[in-house]
Amino acid sequence: MSLAGIRFDYIHAERLGAPPPGAQLQMNMQVMIEGERAVKRGGFVEIPFTIGISSVPSVVTVTIRGTATVQGDVDLKNLPPHIATPIMQAALFEAALIMRELGFPPPLPVQPQQPQAPHYA
Repeated sequence: MSLAGIRFDYIHAERLGAPPPGAQLQMNMQVMIEGERAVKRGGFVEIPFTIGISSVPSVVTVTIRGTATVQGDVDLKNLPPHIATPIMQAALFEAALIMRELGFPPPLPVQPQQPQAPHYA
């Protein structure tokens, strides 16, 4: 089985207000991969998903719904990581772009990279 594609069907983002001065935003993310609503078409399975992101204090909300198309047989009760991970990565990338346009930081904090010594062969 392999992931054939990801399609976004619904994207909604709303800026509910400005964050209070000096307040740290905490982002809450909910991922639902809805295996019970999967549809089989030929040799493909279409699996709907929804990702919701909201902030505390409540100043921004993002909802993304879509469908992942998987080629081959899939155990929908135990979705393998090589299917679930790209769904989350694609949706979080889209959410980061939208949140940037609204003037907010990305939904997941970016960890600073430690400088590495150069490798010479």
